[in-house]
Amino acid sequence: METQSLLLFAIEQYNDVMELKYTGIILGKYDVGETDRMYIIYTKEAGKIRVLGKGVRRPNAKLAGHLEPVTLAEIFVARSRGVGKITGSIVLNNFARIKNNFNLLQKVFFALKIFEKLISDEEKDENIFVLVNNFLESLEKSWVNEEKIQLLALGFLFKLFSEAGYRLEMEKCVACGKKLKSGENYFSAEKGGVVCAICVKKERARVKIKDESIKLIRIFGKNKIENLAKLKVLPGDIKNLKTVIQEVLNWV
Repeated sequence: METQSLLLFAIEQYNDVMELKYTGIILGKYDVGETDRMYIIYTKEAGKIRVLGKGVRRPNAKLAGHLEPVTLAEIFVARSRGVGKITGSIVLNNFARIKNNFNLLQKVFFALKIFEKLISDEEKDENIFVLVNNFLESLEKSWVNEEKIQLLALGFLFKLFSEAGYRLEMEKCVACGKKLKSGENYFSAEKGGVVCAICVKKERARVKIKDESIKLIRIFGKNKIENLAKLKVLPGDIKNLKTVIQEVLNWV
């Protein structure tokens, strides 16, 4: 009887295990225990997930090489209760050009770190998955200079804000509702957009936003990210867009 009970228990445990396959972009990783590693992955099927790589830090572990951050892969996961365990991985795009350019890789890590913090776990959104993948593919395929790298990263973040529910109002004043005019305009992260020169006196948190920055943010929202590298942008506009990004991040 005892042997039969153990056999039934083992069968039940086996039946509880689900074998899942994800298409995902590996965002990051951190060590747990002596030989294991936790991976943070944004998947097409389930949004952001955290899964365990058992024994991947052992010297002879082959799986670790297929699970590096900034990699698009098919990832196989066994899940019963709690955190799933990675059983296999097939690399679909290693983004080798990005990884071989230290400056570019640093900017990608910075953008993906912001992405990771903004997005909640296990909330499926295929549009966001496509956005992240297109961002990486655009940097991988295009021979871009420093200015274009920053432009694509900023465009990605502004598009991400909209997709994640932080859409910024760039067409009219968020205080009075009137259409924006060229000249003295300000950005308020608290209000979620641009404040005109008249209403700015009543607002607390605000920074000056250039007319060209307003135009660029509008362009970011209406165009695919792979088209943004064609834009010509002055260094001063890049700096102003970074200030706006920082204001949003501080508020969020």
